[in-house]
Amino acid sequence: MKRAPIDIIGEFLDIWSAGPEPLEKAIRELFRPDTEWVNMGLSKTVGADEALAMGAKFEAAMGYAKILVETLHIAAHGNVVLTERLDRLVAADGREIGAFAIAGIFELDDDGKLIRWRDYTDPSAIALIHGH
Repeated sequence: MKRAPIDIIGEFLDIWSAGPEPLEKAIRELFRPDTEWVNMGLSKTVGADEALAMGAKFEAAMGYAKILVETLHIAAHGNVVLTERLDRLVAADGREIGAFAIAGIFELDDDGKLIRWRDYTDPSAIALIHGH
């Protein structure tokens, strides 16, 4: 692996703020066909296409145009990167419509590709954004 896992994931999270197109490109570059993305207790996808489809479902359900990610903490041990972040959901008009704290675990292979990504958040925060 040429780049450090912490740099790969830090850049991946930073690119979310650039909008849906750069994020889709980053997901397609980082994911392997068997990459698992698990939102604990909510969803699980395998591969980039499933992840992008799930992202589109979240976007439609919650009414945001993009996600601004504020990385509060990031640390790595070997190929595992641990993050604490604040994901801010932003509407098309630039208004913040919700924010929630997430702890994420990213496991990379030796080529710098994502094997597994698990996000942990408070489900009640997501339910509030859904309006339930």
